[in-house]
Amino acid sequence: MPSMTGFPRESLLTAVRDYASDAVGCSAERITAVTRFDDGNRHAVHRVSYLDAAGVTRDVVVRVSYGGDAADCAQAEREAAVLKKVGGMAAPLLYDFRCTSRWFDTPAMCMQFFPGRRRDLNSASLQEIERLASIVAWVHDRPASDLVEPLAATGNVASYAQGRLQSIMSTLAWARDPLPPALQARLMHAADSLATSFEASQDAQSFRTGETLALLHGDIGPGNILWGPDPALIDWEYTRLGDPADEIAHLFDQNALTEPQRQAFWDGYQQNVSTQLRLAHVIDRVDWWEPVTLLGSALWWVERWVRRTEVDTAGAFDPAVPREPGYYLDHVIRRLVRLEKRVAPA
Repeated sequence: MPSMTGFPRESLLTAVRDYASDAVGCSAERITAVTRFDDGNRHAVHRVSYLDAAGVTRDVVVRVSYGGDAADCAQAEREAAVLKKVGGMAAPLLYDFRCTSRWFDTPAMCMQFFPGRRRDLNSASLQEIERLASIVAWVHDRPASDLVEPLAATGNVASYAQGRLQSIMSTLAWARDPLPPALQARLMHAADSLATSFEASQDAQSFRTGETLALLHGDIGPGNILWGPDPALIDWEYTRLGDPADEIAHLFDQNALTEPQRQAFWDGYQQNVSTQLRLAHVIDRVDWWEPVTLLGSALWWVERWVRRTEVDTAGAFDPAVPREPGYYLDHVIRRLVRLEKRVAPA
C-alpha cells in the first residue's frame, strides 16, 4: 500500500485507474483515460473515463488526500457523510469512499463528474445568483439530526455564534509585533466593538429562537462552485453544522456581491426556506455576522503576514506563505477598512 506523497507519476495514475475500476465495478481494461486536474491544494484530483456495460463512455472524479493521519481521515469521513445526504442535488454523487485501501494509505473518494466551469461570483448574472441561493437554502434546510455525531456539533445559533466569535478572538494573538502598532490597535478596537455588539445581539429575537444548527457547506467561493445548467457545490471538506447566516455573510462579503446580487440571492434563497419567519431571522443575523467574518478574514491574513515577516527575518522559508509580505498586508488593510465601516469608531 504505497504512500500518497511518495507516488511516482505513472504509479499514481495506475493506482487511480485500479481504484476507479473497483469503485464503479468495471475491469481496469475498460478505463480509457486518467487525467489529473491542475488544482488541488490538499488532494490529487483526477478525471477518469471508462466504458460502461453498454459501451458508453462515462466519467467520474477520483480525489486522493495528501494527508493520511487520524485528523485527515476523520475530516474525509465527515465530508463523505454529508455527500451521501446532498449528492445529486447540491453536490456530485458519492460512489465510493475509503479512509485507506490497497491502493492508497490516505482517504480516497470516487464521485460523479460534474461538467461545469468556475468563475468569480461577482461576475455571475442575477439569475445565476438566484439559482445558487436556492441550492444553498436547500442545503441549509436539510434535516441534520443524523449529522450531529459525525460533525461533532451541538447547541443552537446563539451558542454557535458565541463559540465562533471566541474562536476568532483567539486569533488576535497574531496581532502582535512586528505588525505596526497602529494596525494592532485598530484590530483590537474592532474586536472589542464586535464583542460588545454580540452582548447586545443576544437579546434580539433572531438569536433567541432556539433554532437548531443547520448543515453548512463551509467554504462557498469561486473555487468550490461549478456552473453548469445548475450550480453545484464541490469540496465539502469544511462542512459543519452552524448558523446559515454565518455562511451567507461569508458568501456576501468574501465574494464582494453587489446590492442587486444580494437581493437576487435572497429572492432565490426564500424559495427553499421552510418559513418566512425563519428567513427574517436569518436576514437579521447576517447583519451581525458580516463584520465578524471580516474580522476573522483580516486576522487570517495577519497571521500569514507575521509568519512571512518572521521567516524573512530568520532567513528561512515557510511554504505556507510563499508570497511577498506586502501581498498579505494588502489583504489585511483592505478587510480592515471594510470592517471599520461597520463598527463603532474609536
